[in-house]
Amino acid sequence: MKKKILIIDDEEHIRAHYTALLTEKGFEVSSAVDGTSGVATFKEGEFDLVLLDVNMPDKSGLEVLKEIKFIKDTQVVFLLTAFDEYKRNFASLYAEEYFTKDKKIDILLRRIAEHLEEE
Repeated sequence: MKKKILIIDDEEHIRAHYTALLTEKGFEVSSAVDGTSGVATFKEGEFDLVLLDVNMPDKSGLEVLKEIKFIKDTQVVFLLTAFDEYKRNFASLYAEEYFTKDKKIDILLRRIAEHLEEE
């Protein structure tokens, strides 16, 4: 059975890029354009992992993370443009990992596979 990944990011090119790469690697991928629709999509499906942007216009990724973790303890990996301003918040939240959007995709794919093996 294919592992299911949800991408929540307000940038179309990011969603399209990761969707194409993850689909090519055999994952079933859904996506959402903002935090509100991301939480709604998460509630409707059974996802093995969520790739989550932090800076979104309607609801921050930190708020979405709290809602997702309240619903189900699913693996969450943050996709960040920058990290320093959020460093304090990560200490008290339960995202499994973060990646800056400029990191090499092969590293992200390897880490996704490792997170999914931990389940």
